[in-house]
Amino acid sequence: MIGMKFKFKFGDFFLLVGTLLVFSLSIVLWIFIMTNDQYFSHINQTSSVAQQSRNRLNNSIYDLYIPTCSYGFKNGQLYRLYDAKKNLPLEFAKELKGIKFKNLNVVSTSRSKYERMLNAPDYIQLTFPDEVSIKLFTKQNTLENGKKFRRVFISNSDNRLYLGNDETTTVYRIDLARANFTKLRSYASHAHSMTPVKLVRLKDYYEVFYTNAERWRVYSYLTNNQTDSYFVSRLLGTTNVTAHSSKKGWITYSLNYYTKLRIPKSGTKKHDLLYTKYEKSKNLAMHERLLDSVDYVHKLGLSEQDLRFFDTNGMAISYTNYIEGLPVFAEQHTPQIKTSFTPESMQVAFNNIDLQIPIPFDGQTRSLPSTDTVLQELTNQGLKRDQIQRIIVGFRMVKDNSHDHLANLIPTYYVKAYNRWQSLSEWQKQDLTALNKDNKEGAQ
Repeated sequence: MIGMKFKFKFGDFFLLVGTLLVFSLSIVLWIFIMTNDQYFSHINQTSSVAQQSRNRLNNSIYDLYIPTCSYGFKNGQLYRLYDAKKNLPLEFAKELKGIKFKNLNVVSTSRSKYERMLNAPDYIQLTFPDEVSIKLFTKQNTLENGKKFRRVFISNSDNRLYLGNDETTTVYRIDLARANFTKLRSYASHAHSMTPVKLVRLKDYYEVFYTNAERWRVYSYLTNNQTDSYFVSRLLGTTNVTAHSSKKGWITYSLNYYTKLRIPKSGTKKHDLLYTKYEKSKNLAMHERLLDSVDYVHKLGLSEQDLRFFDTNGMAISYTNYIEGLPVFAEQHTPQIKTSFTPESMQVAFNNIDLQIPIPFDGQTRSLPSTDTVLQELTNQGLKRDQIQRIIVGFRMVKDNSHDHLANLIPTYYVKAYNRWQSLSEWQKQDLTALNKDNKEGAQ
């Protein structure tokens, strides 16, 4: 009996020791994991990359890539609709967040049918400044296949949307679930500003022509300029950055040979900066270029409240501010930001003037002629009609000399021809004979 009792106690001892060892080992492993930065860094990075990827798509759609103009019919006349308090494009973008996109079908590719739809009074039309991919719009891989569109048609039904490609005159129908455009239709029928327009086919798209001479408001804004160090820090970092000054009025900051930022010297009164990152370009689809471009736009740290996608030209994508539904141009004809993908590099050209605080409207206006009059002037001067891609009304940002940080937005016609944006006054000074000859020789 005594031997059996001793044996039992000895077994309990080893069981207790084994339990303590396992418990101790668990504590050591837990401490190791909790204090291992690399392990948690990997977890955080993986989670962060996935979250950024999801957020990037949502932000690009609902912040930068939204329609900028809206149109509707009243008594058979097409009008440009605008209401500062009841913004139709923003309401549309808001509604998109809850929509489920279903089937995509081609309705028509006929030009005559497309033009009948453009002039159908039953639709509200929302337009992007340039073409975007259907995949970027719907966020669904199954609806891509390289299809693009510029125009959205909203009917009386919430079960479908129609998308129009001006260039190919193709109409797509997308079936919807959980859509409700009731508020948007109400905004359209009660829009504060209604300007009569018509749609005219130019080289690439159907462009809005203002049928009458119109008086447009001049707006003023307090502006802000970020310091050089702000952009150097955001784009290059704070360590191992070198600076080189040139005699041409530039300072180039370099992180290494592959990443540079060119900034104008103080006193030059220039505000155009150029960021370059040398790397081999990838063969990206259109929606991938648009998304990659957005990443660089966010990286700049400029105000994005009124910033919108504006134009795409091959591998270049532009963004600019929209005020009262019209694009703002800096430095005569420059958009706020232009990203360019080349075989050897990625470049971001941008203007560092931020529009900050609007000044109450003081009654100033500018009268602009009808768009037909502008087109006639250009063709009479020698600009070929088949080379005119766009004619729009925009704002030219001009410094107000009464205050260091005050800018006036002057309504002006802007024309895109030969893949080049210029104000109407710039085209009027252009040697069009030489330009037409150069482009003709280049096409041969």
